Amino acid sequence: MAASVLLTSCSRTENGSSRGAASGTIDTDEVHVASRYGGRVEKILAEEGDLLKAGQAIAELNAAELKARRDQAAALLAELEAGPRKEEIEAAKHDWESLMADLELARADAKRADELFANKTIAETEHDRAASRAKALEQSVAAAKSRYDLLLAGTRPERLAQGRAQLAEIEAQLQEMRIVAPADSVLEVLSVKAGDVLAPNREVATLLLPQHLWVRVYAPEPWLGHLKLGGEVKVRVDSFPNKEFAGTIEQIARVAEFTPRNVQTLEERIKQVFGVKVRLDNREGLLRAGMSADVFFPGLPAALKAGGSN
Repeated sequence: MAASVLLTSCSRTENGSSRGAASGTIDTDEVHVASRYGGRVEKILAEEGDLLKAGQAIAELNAAELKARRDQAAALLAELEAGPRKEEIEAAKHDWESLMADLELARADAKRADELFANKTIAETEHDRAASRAKALEQSVAAAKSRYDLLLAGTRPERLAQGRAQLAEIEAQLQEMRIVAPADSVLEVLSVKAGDVLAPNREVATLLLPQHLWVRVYAPEPWLGHLKLGGEVKVRVDSFPNKEFAGTIEQIARVAEFTPRNVQTLEERIKQVFGVKVRLDNREGLLRAGMSADVFFPGLPAALKAGGSN
């Protein structure tokens, strides 16, 4: 059956080449929508054949654990943004002030111990003990002051950024639970039903983009020098035999099709055909996928339109 389709296409192209035209079938771009995360299908909001607007919902999935994680991340972020409690800051301040008082007393004791040791009134051990206590309290005061300053400064910006990023990640996952049309389209195939449990990236629906129509035709090798990307062509369909539609050459294949095994002579070279993709202007909404179309290439020399090889 595939061979018969190729022969038919080749025959239509050969017949059209005598008038600078090639025939093909109009096709359209497709979009296969899915969720990057799994879930249970909770609601079906569209049916096959519906015309969808960009952003219109097709289905909604449910993943209760995501909502719980979102609430947890939101609570954690709120705690980070609020920072330390006033009571914690006051307690840290009192600890620092208390140690400062102890340090002042220890310094006074150490000074007296220096005087007494100079007069040989106390032993060296007692003198060293007083000096060591003052130094230890200095370190404790510095640590208490650091704790107090940190509480006054609040939460570190890096931790706030981390909390916001975690919440944003979960919000993005929740958005994936709502499957929407990315552009104006037609719902061709709905692949799920309410209650289905979907794995990540499981296709939910196939959408057709009616404004992205194109037709692929096959041009003989002698035409290639006269075809350019972006070139304008005219298109006719059987439904509107007296109307011409605009088209633009979007792609020209680099590899020939229906090519003889050994291409040696001029007669064999002109049997080669190359796929040409033509984007169609369907602003009027008259064209449909599946229509047979004839594409006319106006820039071809008369000799080629007449079937000449030079």
